[in-house]
Amino acid sequence: MSIPSFTTYPELETGRFRLRQPRLEDAAALAVVYGHPEVSRYLLYDDLGSTKATSEKLARDLESAKRGEGFRWVLCERGQDVPLGSVGLFHWNARDRNAEVGYVLSMPLWGQGVMKELLPTLLRFGFVQMGLHRIEARLDPRNAASMRVLTRAGFQPEGVQRENCAGPGGFTDTALFSLLEREWRRDTSSDAPEKNECPGGSLP
Repeated sequence: MSIPSFTTYPELETGRFRLRQPRLEDAAALAVVYGHPEVSRYLLYDDLGSTKATSEKLARDLESAKRGEGFRWVLCERGQDVPLGSVGLFHWNARDRNAEVGYVLSMPLWGQGVMKELLPTLLRFGFVQMGLHRIEARLDPRNAASMRVLTRAGFQPEGVQRENCAGPGGFTDTALFSLLEREWRRDTSSDAPEKNECPGGSLP
């Protein structure tokens, strides 16, 4: 299978939300999201509560997209531009056709079925547009809500890596989940779009 290439940064939409290309000026708003103690509780990285650290991460994410290593989007309401969180398909290994999915939502969005709405669009983009065979998710095993989101989307647990992630509170475990293309195609009830159906703006 040929490796997909993107000449534009894809932008995705659902009924309520828009996933757009990140910009460095998003740093202040995203730092507020990441800096909330409940939001940051289970993040596998720390020190994103400052505008400087978040700006540096955004710069790394944009460079990573340029290198073809995946995409991280800023989450906004449709018709709006205010960052409400971030969603990504990253660590893209084009040879082995796998990538990792991740998401961080602001507290006011919790319990509103946001990821239930977003995940089908993300998975379709990953398996159809990016040509993935496998999508992984890594999370703190204490994050029961996120585990439910993944299992309802068809992800299967593969085990726990013990104390492999160092944080301000010490070492924590990481749970690994995965979804294969054939499982997604078996379970999805909607037809996947053709690979050339990928709206987007210009790459940085």
